[in-house]
Amino acid sequence: MSRTLRTAALTLAALPATLAIGACQPDTGSEPTYREAAATEEDFRIRSDVEAALPARAEAFAADPGDDDARWAYADILFKQGDMWEADDIIAPLASPSSSNVDDLYLAARLAYVLGDYARAEPLYRRMMELTEAGSEAHDDATRGLALTFYQTNRFASARELPTPEDSEGASSLITFMQAFEGEPYGIEWATDERIAHLPMTNDITVPGALPIVDLEVNGQTVSLILDTGGDRLYLDKGIYESLGLNTLANRQASYAYTGGQTVEEPLGVAETATMGDVTLTNVPVVGATWKELGQTSDGVFTTQLLKQFLSTMDYDNSRITLRERTPEALAQAMQTLGEAPPVQLRFYMTTTHLMFAKGSLNGHEGINYFLDSGLAMSMPMILVDETVELLGLETNAIEGTPYYWTSIESHGLNGLVKGATQAMGNVFVEQNFFWQAGFMADALMSHQYLWPLGSWTIDFDNMTYYFPAQESEG
Repeated sequence: MSRTLRTAALTLAALPATLAIGACQPDTGSEPTYREAAATEEDFRIRSDVEAALPARAEAFAADPGDDDARWAYADILFKQGDMWEADDIIAPLASPSSSNVDDLYLAARLAYVLGDYARAEPLYRRMMELTEAGSEAHDDATRGLALTFYQTNRFASARELPTPEDSEGASSLITFMQAFEGEPYGIEWATDERIAHLPMTNDITVPGALPIVDLEVNGQTVSLILDTGGDRLYLDKGIYESLGLNTLANRQASYAYTGGQTVEEPLGVAETATMGDVTLTNVPVVGATWKELGQTSDGVFTTQLLKQFLSTMDYDNSRITLRERTPEALAQAMQTLGEAPPVQLRFYMTTTHLMFAKGSLNGHEGINYFLDSGLAMSMPMILVDETVELLGLETNAIEGTPYYWTSIESHGLNGLVKGATQAMGNVFVEQNFFWQAGFMADALMSHQYLWPLGSWTIDFDNMTYYFPAQESEG
């Protein structure tokens, strides 16, 4: 669901496309760099600037691993590149619950969080709060980090110990929501001992610009939702939200593609049940979306936090979403469905409440950070930021009557899943600095038109790994 995407409705003979929604991020704030050794945005403007600076930091660290500043600076630049696993290894010796350096704690906590190691992120954020003054930027960063950690681990009641940051760009609405939430979210009730549920996709997902639609029941009422891993909580049209009489716990301001980047107010409530075939979630967080009145035809969005409660497979070949328990046994069962050849396994990391990134290449340039947002309703598989267009020296072509452009791509894809030529759209993100806003480079957005031809896509949040069926090589 994307507040970062401009709205678009393009009907071009060569480039038919419509943008629905992408990634919503109303609950997190900016992430400043503390150490003077860290480069500013002016120093690191595009990916080539970071890549050029990496060797010197690597050499300085290799020359003296005992130099804490050199170690931190190396881990920091790896983080900026999106090399999270290596950065985590480098910073680990400097950060523990007994550490006294806020810079070390913050970088280590952020890395633990994006890698899904919430048990390690929590004590690091707690220690950071102990070392910083209430009201300071660092204290607010620690508060946000701890709130997000509680959110990802479904420990909403723990948020009652947190202060509420005053800044409107921070996690205030998220903390307020969790503090008011009664009971535990996302209870799981299976209808059968098999503990597997299938949600049929009710539309033709191969049509350019189409997104998968599934039906489920919210408080007993059937709703049709588009699948969008760029969305956070269950999104329901405000009319449906109101007809269900959902209890509103908080409100927030957010902007999206389908609102044309304009800010809308959203009630944050809770549904008693969301039934998806043979599984029912109870106590389900819900966002009331300004949706149908702006032209959307579905009833809302089936999002990442719903998928995250399960081992979830987007089974495009069989036109269904399959939900399994998050257990090793269920994972083994899922792997058996991918064929005899070993599946393609790809690690991912997740920032804010739900934005998932994985590594890949673009026109042969390795190390690209792809934001996996399945909810982009376009005939093209991807969106590029201007910084990536500049990096690759791409020629842009204006789309008449719109603020957008398109560009030709020679090769693109996630590691192990690289495809050939395609087209990408640009000048789409509504936020001014999407490339750097998460603290690392967000090079491109990959979406449904790339994903569905792969056959299926399984998201394993326990191991922070994607699984795809083995692919035949192109050409």
